[in-house]
Amino acid sequence: MEGVYSSAVLSKIPEGGWIPFAISFILAFIMFGWFYGRQKKIEYELTHKIDLGRLGLLLSEPGIQRVPGLCFFYSNIQDGLTPILGHYIKNMKSLHKVTIFTTLRYLLVPKVAAHERIVVNKLGLEGIYGCVIQYGYADSLNLEGDDIVSQVTDSLQVYLQNCSSCLTSEHHEVQEEISAFEEAKLAGVVHIRGKTRFYIGKNCSWFERSMLAFYEFMHSNCRSALPALGVPPPHRIEVGMLYEA
Repeated sequence: MEGVYSSAVLSKIPEGGWIPFAISFILAFIMFGWFYGRQKKIEYELTHKIDLGRLGLLLSEPGIQRVPGLCFFYSNIQDGLTPILGHYIKNMKSLHKVTIFTTLRYLLVPKVAAHERIVVNKLGLEGIYGCVIQYGYADSLNLEGDDIVSQVTDSLQVYLQNCSSCLTSEHHEVQEEISAFEEAKLAGVVHIRGKTRFYIGKNCSWFERSMLAFYEFMHSNCRSALPALGVPPPHRIEVGMLYEA
């Protein structure tokens, strides 16, 4: 029966049945190209990610300054920090006094409860924090930039207050940390995201060159999440970096 069915389908190709096959092939090629490029990008980021020990060494190098202001540094790596961070620090010779490494995480649930939307924590270095903004597939990202800043800063202050103990010295340290946080917010807020491209070396095969070039074309037409979050254009900074394929 299967052979008869296949023959019946193939017999329709000269009559126009090739159109669904062509559409299916094009869609499959697009999906494979996107998957291949994403896997290459993830592999590079996991191999070259920045851990807290490496970040501490970078910040301790002579000439690296902690400049005033509050920075939201966006990263899609859950365990570690994006390689763009190291690229940024080495070239800019600076990092904001208060930097929040922010990750947008989509969960396989319709909606995320308000109290679970923003998860913050300290990363063990002065002025360095982590933040995960969680969304379900039915949640909307259409929020104002100032609203995002207020929600994250409020969540962080509550987190710091909850982490403090009843000891006077620790409570005093927490209050100083909150004051420094507010001072950085008043000095100015910026949102930094990476914009990566592949550097296709001579050792790449023609297949890798073709797939990565196709992925680059698709990726260049993707919209950033920052406009959806309502971050004003003057507050956005894009840091470019080449990933070696």
